[in-house]
Amino acid sequence: MTIFQGKVYKVVKTIPRGSVLTYKQVAKKAGNPRAYRAVGNILHENIDPQVPCHRVICSDGTIGGYRHGKRRKSQLLQQEGAYPFFVIPSSKSRSVLSQTFFDKSAVKAAKALLEKFLVRKYYGKELSLMITEVEAYDGFQDKASHASYGRTERNKIMFEGPGIWYVYFIYGTHWMLNIVTGKKNYPAAVLIRGTKEIQGPGRITKYLHIDKRFNGLPANKDSGLWIEDREIKIKRTQIQARPRIGVDYAGMWAYKPYRFKIKG
Repeated sequence: MTIFQGKVYKVVKTIPRGSVLTYKQVAKKAGNPRAYRAVGNILHENIDPQVPCHRVICSDGTIGGYRHGKRRKSQLLQQEGAYPFFVIPSSKSRSVLSQTFFDKSAVKAAKALLEKFLVRKYYGKELSLMITEVEAYDGFQDKASHASYGRTERNKIMFEGPGIWYVYFIYGTHWMLNIVTGKKNYPAAVLIRGTKEIQGPGRITKYLHIDKRFNGLPANKDSGLWIEDREIKIKRTQIQARPRIGVDYAGMWAYKPYRFKIKG
């Protein structure tokens, strides 16, 4: 065994259950970032059951080779809760969600947004995060919604129709990113609360460099902020419905199960 092989095996053994690394990430951790192809060959030939080779995927996010077959690798990742949530499909299967996608109730739109990708173009580069947690705010009767007291200068974007970004500032520190849903003049929106990589709506906007400049802009490539379908599918049984966070003032509406999250 070469020194590099030993380092590769050592790195792979540290990958926790439910997580994955790419060949490039393993190569970098093993001290030779350019040797990611060699990592694939090393792991393909490995016979040590203590080395969880199935937790290493191709650098484009696809399953890649595995000595026991791709199907077996998929099964192992599914059992550990890592697949498909942590496996990003290649760029060949990407489509931007249109305005029509958001022309539905906030609750339906919220559930449909799970496993979609929030994408931000920033200085020529695309930053993307897989959406794993959202909150729905639905209409005038929803006491947790900004629109419960009618139209104001702050919430007017919620009345503009589907597929528009609604961005507001809270606590003097955080920008909150929402996508407007449903028909025009009916105030409803979905808050992007968590992603696979980042938890917390304020952390998400900070990472993606999102602020008030996006308020009122459409969710498309022209605005530099959009949502994509990358053909990752989840079952209804994998969605948790829970009360929303930080809306104790809303009375009984605080207990509505309008927060949706992917299990695990």
